[in-house]
Amino acid sequence: MTAHRSSAQTHPDNRWAVTHAHARAVLVASVAALGGLLVQRPDLLLLGAPMAMVALWSAMTRPSAVPATRLVVPESHLREGQWGRAVVGVEMTEHTELVSTSLIQGAHVESSPKHGARVRLVSDEDRERPELHLITPVKPDRWGVRRIGPGLVGATSPWGGFRWGPVPLEPVRVKALPDPAVFDTGAPAPHPLGLVGLHRSRFPGEGSEFNTIRPFQWGDRLKRIHWARSLRSNELHVTSSYADQDTHVAIILDAHYDLGTSRASEGQSSSLDYSVRAAAAISEYFLHQGDRVSLQVLSARTPLRMRAGTGRRHSRRILDALSLVQAQPQDEIDPRRLRRGLGPGSLVVIISALVAPTVLAQAALLSRSGLQVVVIDALVDDVAPPGESDEVARLGWRIRLLEREAEVRRVRAEGVPVVPWRGPGSLDQVLRSMARHRHGAAR
Repeated sequence: MTAHRSSAQTHPDNRWAVTHAHARAVLVASVAALGGLLVQRPDLLLLGAPMAMVALWSAMTRPSAVPATRLVVPESHLREGQWGRAVVGVEMTEHTELVSTSLIQGAHVESSPKHGARVRLVSDEDRERPELHLITPVKPDRWGVRRIGPGLVGATSPWGGFRWGPVPLEPVRVKALPDPAVFDTGAPAPHPLGLVGLHRSRFPGEGSEFNTIRPFQWGDRLKRIHWARSLRSNELHVTSSYADQDTHVAIILDAHYDLGTSRASEGQSSSLDYSVRAAAAISEYFLHQGDRVSLQVLSARTPLRMRAGTGRRHSRRILDALSLVQAQPQDEIDPRRLRRGLGPGSLVVIISALVAPTVLAQAALLSRSGLQVVVIDALVDDVAPPGESDEVARLGWRIRLLEREAEVRRVRAEGVPVVPWRGPGSLDQVLRSMARHRHGAAR
């Protein structure tokens, strides 16, 4: 839970002040009473009596204590596109009748209603509680650290005689995780290694798939004793199994550039949006299978190297890291650092917009070293090109795209598949081709 208490204690409006309505009531009642006495008109006294009663009632019900406030977001992590709650807590004080709030949302954050204002008439049930909560639904429409607030909160006493505020509320920052629920594949990952995944090995080991029945050896677990065979042969026999094995999937995210615009309300996404969501989706999918996944981010601003791991906790760490990615070009890429931690049989997935030839060159070097490399092209068709209003910029962009096509053809000739990112099924054909190639080489 993320929360901030307001700095309203030092704000000049952090007090119960007289409203214009109360001042008018006092003025009208005073003029009516004075005029009735001076001109001896009892009817003027009767006309001013209601205003005098309202002014007296407002003065008698003036709250004596100033409420404490806070802005709370119960969910410290949200998925992009997921609705959360921004809760403004106002301490209940005596004679508070109406409470109102207004929140300003940061970039890439929507609220319901859009103006972010809430008004609450205090009921008898609310008065029994220590704190009144005004809830505004909020939704981050893009991954990253998003700002909720700042805001204002105020209250009035009965008959609107006195008002408190508006006092400011400090903003709250929430981490929006990329949405990984867009990738699926029916193809297997090549080269399983290790002992935790869903890919079956051809070698015996600890697993769940039956292999054979063999004589007992020292170190075998008692739960594997096959009693029927043991009783017939008068010698202990155990069941053996194939090892459940996993693949090390190394995800390398190229965050050097962010092309296009990101406006979820208009259905527009940038190249970095597609890259981060693709990395999140692929990592989530292979971790769900039980494979080991590592992450490396290439960026001068937010460089990152995360070791291979498995499980839901590792998935959460990867999503947290991806939500902090920011684009900035890097002077050069050290191939030894890129190769570190990648053993034989690792599947390397490079996600890039491919606007710089450096990443393709590194992909070819990794492939020559014996690794299985797949490059995902994140520069999809709906990414807006830079410099749309400049004719020279458009011409330069077209020339760069022609050069990019030639570079992609060269790296494909080196045996590195380059696949455009299209969500579910993007890697099916490539992974099946790798599996067929591996089985053919084994035969």
